[in-house]
Amino acid sequence: MDVPMTLGALNATFNEEFINLASEAAVSTSIPELVFSLITYFLMAALALQIYREVSKIYSFMEYEGLKYFKNAFLFYGFANLFPAALTLALLLAKSSASATLYLLAVVLLPLFFLTGLSFLFAKVNLLSSIIWKLVEGIVRTKTRRTLFFLSVMLFVLVDGIVYLLVLAVAGNYLALGYKALIFVLILLLIRSNMRSGEGTKTLTHPYYLGLILIFTLSFLGNFSIIIEDSHELMGYALDFLTLIAYAIILKGVKKWSRILLG
Repeated sequence: MDVPMTLGALNATFNEEFINLASEAAVSTSIPELVFSLITYFLMAALALQIYREVSKIYSFMEYEGLKYFKNAFLFYGFANLFPAALTLALLLAKSSASATLYLLAVVLLPLFFLTGLSFLFAKVNLLSSIIWKLVEGIVRTKTRRTLFFLSVMLFVLVDGIVYLLVLAVAGNYLALGYKALIFVLILLLIRSNMRSGEGTKTLTHPYYLGLILIFTLSFLGNFSIIIEDSHELMGYALDFLTLIAYAIILKGVKKWSRILLG
């Protein structure tokens, strides 16, 4: 058997499969849907990165570790929206059905999906780390312990995702949603506990806590798509719109916070 020829055949088959996948992805969406998604993703990315920029200014003044995780979360939320924006742009180009644009989509399809998922993972881990930090800051003082703390939170997020999928597969949609509701309530209790710690009780309008509540609430609402199959796409649009509003509210609060602290 001619090994180079065999490898060439495998490579050709592999490329053909990805071209077919790219073609199906391009055909399955309309141009108005893609344009709407492209604009939405770019706006969400811009707002998230602007929040990161503003919180970075506050962090340079306060240097609170929990705040560092908070700002990093929005950096990754920015990336998590830029990658789908790039994918949507590739889909728009592929609508021409030109072989070059389809090949481009085939090349970037899986990497962009992977990078989007990775960005959302790090965003969620950082956001959760920001909440938990007050509980561990007294014992996590060295760089090594901080790294272990962050890796522990990442492990928790991964295990949470695995448990959710197992409950969904074994027990069905409603019990899976109940499980996510329990996790959501625990997170809200953690946020409430943080608000009551320190000097006095913080208000719900505080941009740091408001940001945590809004983002985790939207993340929880996204789980309802598993029981609203007929309106899955519509709910996705609604959540994107609500996310834009949430980011705008957070950014406005953070800017006000920044002006008060930095003058």
